[in-house]
This record gives sequence, C-alpha cells and structure tokens, in this order.
Amino acid sequence: MGFPINLTIELLINFLSVFISVNILVYFYDTGNIALITLGVILAYYTYCLSILFLGALAIRLLPKPGLGYISTKSDNLKFQIHSALNKMIRRTPARWLIIFPFPAYWFYKLAGARIASSAFQSSPDSIPDVYLVRIGKNTLLGWNSSIFGHCSPDSATTLLGKVAIGDDVLIGAESIIWPNVIIGDGAIVQNKAVVVPGTIIPKGEVWGGMPARKIGEVRRNVSKKIDKEQIAEKISEVMANQLGDTMDNLNAASQENTNSPQHWLRCIKYLEKEYGLFFDRTKINLDERSVQALMKALS
Repeated sequence: MGFPINLTIELLINFLSVFISVNILVYFYDTGNIALITLGVILAYYTYCLSILFLGALAIRLLPKPGLGYISTKSDNLKFQIHSALNKMIRRTPARWLIIFPFPAYWFYKLAGARIASSAFQSSPDSIPDVYLVRIGKNTLLGWNSSIFGHCSPDSATTLLGKVAIGDDVLIGAESIIWPNVIIGDGAIVQNKAVVVPGTIIPKGEVWGGMPARKIGEVRRNVSKKIDKEQIAEKISEVMANQLGDTMDNLNAASQENTNSPQHWLRCIKYLEKEYGLFFDRTKINLDERSVQALMKALS
C-alpha cells in the first residue's frame, strides 16, 4: 500500500517542479538572447530544486503522521513509511544541497512543521531526516554528518518514534548521533562521534561524549572582571611583577623563572585577557621590549 502512495506523491512533486522550470526556460529561450538563455537555464535549475524542496515540505506538513511511542498499528506503520520515503526522495534530488543554506532551509523546515530557529546551522543536508519531530534553538550548530533521528529500531520488528528538543547555543559535534526522546539544554556540547541514546537528558552547559554518551565535563563560562581604563596599567604592572600568586594559572610552577622572560610575559598576557576581558594585538607585541608601556600600545 505504501509504494503506490509514495510513487504518486513523488511523481506529482517532480512533475510540478519540472513543469515550472520548463516554463521559465521557454520564456527565456524565446528571447533569443544567449545571455538571457544562460540565465534562464540557471534560474530553471534553481527553481526546480526550490520546487522539490517546498512541495516536499508541504507534503510532509499535510500528510497524516504516526503517533509517538512504539509503532503498534498498521496505520501508524504506513504513515511512518510514507514520511520516510518522502524524506529520502527529497534527498535523492539536487534540492538536498539547498538544505544547508539558511534561506531555503529555514522555510523548508518551517513549512514542514519543524521548529528550527533561523540562526541554527547544519553542515550536512542529511542531519535531520525526521523534520517534524525535531526542535532546535537559536545559534545551535550541527556538525558535519551529525544525525538527529526522531526514530530508532531497538530490534528488527519494533520502531520507536519520539521528539528531540535541542536548546540554544548548542554544539553537536561532527558524526555524532542523537536518538529520539532526547533533550539537550542550552549551551551544551555533544562531542564528535558521540551517541546520545533514547531518553537522555543533557542539562544546560554540560559536555557529553562517548558511546553511549555520558557527561565528561562542563562548559567553562568566563566572566571577566571589569576594570576602568585608569586601572589597566596598574593591573598590568601587578601581573607582570608576579604579585598575584596563586590566582594565575600555573604561575607557582613558573615562579622560579625569570619574571622578565618572554615565556612569563606571554603567560601574563593570556591571564590578563582571560581575567579582565582585555585583548592584546599580538602583531603589535614586541617581546624584546617587555614593559607596561609596550603592552598598553598593543591593547585593543
């Protein structure tokens, strides 16, 4: 039953896309201008891809969807098969490469029923096969060949459907896999090639990795201490004089080294940038001239 339905939908989408593109091409061809005909070929090809994308998204939006959880009825199984085949059809065409660009991708997902922020970015066109089951927040990055699945098959006879919710400012590493019923909090990081199993909840700001993925750390948020311009020279002088003791990373280990050595100065520069939110232009730093005045000149 699923095959004739999918074949009909695929043929209809392709027919309409080709029809629109051919009409554009004929219009430009009738001008007899080589430049305009060339432009018409480009526009016709691009329009064909856009038509595939948006007609496919409209079909995903309008077609009935299976219920969440384990598929237990023939009706839900048929609905799932139709959606899966439609997704594969879209990604068999040249339209698949438009999915990685913000303009077509955002409207494709929005029309298909997914809740994906316009500032979210995916590096691979195949990252989100179950578009209507995925929610992705702002400024989230999906690395190359990462996969966000709304379905999985624990065994050959069972299919589980579930939603995936990814928050804002999340980094999903390359070739990682996110399975259904997963929640990833704001600012979290999933490392490369990690496998996040169904039902996992990753709190915000945590770093997860491995197979299966587990917590391996937390995202360090650097809150810089604000200082006035009048205090900058004083703070630089204090740090360079090695007067801050344990507050500097690894400074005790380097306490025996010459405080006027290039290595010590580079370490101090990094500390100043991290602790006070300063930025020194490395192209303006001359390590042969190690003075507060020289660093002030390099301060951006």
